[in-house]
Amino acid sequence: MAEKKDQYIAAYISDYSRAEVVLSYAFFMATMLKKGLILLRIVDSRYSGETTAEAEVELKKIQSQIRANIPNTYCVLKGKSKEILSALPAAFNVVTIVSAVDANAGRKSPLNKKNVLKDFSDCKTAFLIVAEKLTDVDKMKNIAFSVDFKKESKDKFLWASYFSRFNNSMLHAVSSKYDDEFLRTKWNDNLRFMDKMFSSLNVICCKYNIDKQQSQYLDIDVLKYASQQNIGLLISVTTKERDVIEYFIGVQEDRTIINEYKIPILFLNPREDLYVLCD
Repeated sequence: MAEKKDQYIAAYISDYSRAEVVLSYAFFMATMLKKGLILLRIVDSRYSGETTAEAEVELKKIQSQIRANIPNTYCVLKGKSKEILSALPAAFNVVTIVSAVDANAGRKSPLNKKNVLKDFSDCKTAFLIVAEKLTDVDKMKNIAFSVDFKKESKDKFLWASYFSRFNNSMLHAVSSKYDDEFLRTKWNDNLRFMDKMFSSLNVICCKYNIDKQQSQYLDIDVLKYASQQNIGLLISVTTKERDVIEYFIGVQEDRTIINEYKIPILFLNPREDLYVLCD
């Protein structure tokens, strides 16, 4: 039998000013999933003139302040952020990367939402994007996700089940009925698949249907629902292919990654080689 490899949560410190914010969620994820923690810094000339030696000094300082009882290490890598974040899961067995976003970040900052989405666009594992420090862990007892007609919805079901199984979180599946018969059939297929998966895992899920979708993007409506239900996190899938309209107005994640409710989002890129947990 092959030896089971250790898996890790990566706390990606793209900006030192957000280290505490990133670590608050990275600690939660590592504790919940019983994984190790890697403090990650990427020395990318696009964002900084920092050297790897300087970055290592800073990460050591951050590591020395960690009081949580979690196995941890640090890693400094030099190169292009997008390429490193894509290779990270396979290279270090990372199952989730936690990183920060800032609504006020300049266009040359790694905290700028466009740069975050670009840097993570080829990522092979879940990436959790946060804006504020996690101060109320109880909010993570409620997790939301949308159910649409796309097959990628099924990736959200798997990750949602982890929060239920390992954190006893209540899951909230939010959807809106489709008028188009073809899309409605595919949506119903997804719901049936979800029910079957959750039943086999003894996962409890609350289903909520939005009578009439108010926004161009379902996840925007889900965020509003989440804010009303004191939900701590939204699970979302990034856009696989842009249609003509999205080339002009942007894709869903452009609108949700920074939201007025400050709700963090666990993003999944739609791909066949997406990393999953060893549980």
